[in-house]
Parts: sequence; C-alpha cells; structure tokens
Amino acid sequence: MEPTIKCGRQLAEHADLTGSRFQDVNLEHAAFDDVNLQRATFHNINFAGAAFSAANLGGASFKHIGPMPRPDGTQQRQQAVTFEEMMLCDSVFRNVDLSGARIENCNTDGMTIDGVRVSDLVAAYRAQRR
Repeated sequence: MEPTIKCGRQLAEHADLTGSRFQDVNLEHAAFDDVNLQRATFHNINFAGAAFSAANLGGASFKHIGPMPRPDGTQQRQQAVTFEEMMLCDSVFRNVDLSGARIENCNTDGMTIDGVRVSDLVAAYRAQRR
C-alpha cells in the first residue's frame, strides 16, 4: 500500500477508511469524534494524556500497558490513570500492578481478589477495627 496522506493537518469527514494503516505517524492533539475503531489494533502507542469518553470498550483487550522496560528490565512508574463512571463488570485484571490504587464509591458486588470476595475482606477488616 502506497502512502497517500502528506504531512500537515488533515480532515477526514464522512470517510470510510476501513483497512487503512497508520505507521510511524504523529497524531498528537488529533481529535476523533463519532469514529468506529471496532477491531482496530494499536501497537507501540503513546496515549499519555489522552482522554476517552462515551466509549464502548466491550471485548477490548489491554496488554503490556505502561512505559517500555529499560534495557536492564526495570520499568519507569507510569503517571496515574483515572477510570471514572465506567462499567467494568465481569472484567479481569491479571498480573496488574495496582500498588497505591484506590477504589472509591464503587459497586464491588461479586468482586474477588485472588478468589476472595472483596465484601468479605471489607467486613473482616471492619470487624477487626471494632
């Protein structure tokens, strides 16, 4: 496929770009409104400071999220990510660094951590503090 977009600001409006490929492209400060990215793939993407709203993420998969490991294998700590007013029911978090994470005002019915119900953990904690 030959490149068809030249450098500079572009406007794609009411366009069908199905099957397009973007490689080594700078889209900093780009805006995407009413865009269908179903089954799109993103590799080696910098989403730092990006904002997503009114997004359907059903069936999406997030893997290897965070700064790239250094040559010695260590990884720089990433800026905090905020999840607000989301529906993540039945989602799985596996091998995720949640150190310092806070869960506030959330429905945790049926939520487990390593097979233990969070409601049981909170109840045991509160009973012990009495």
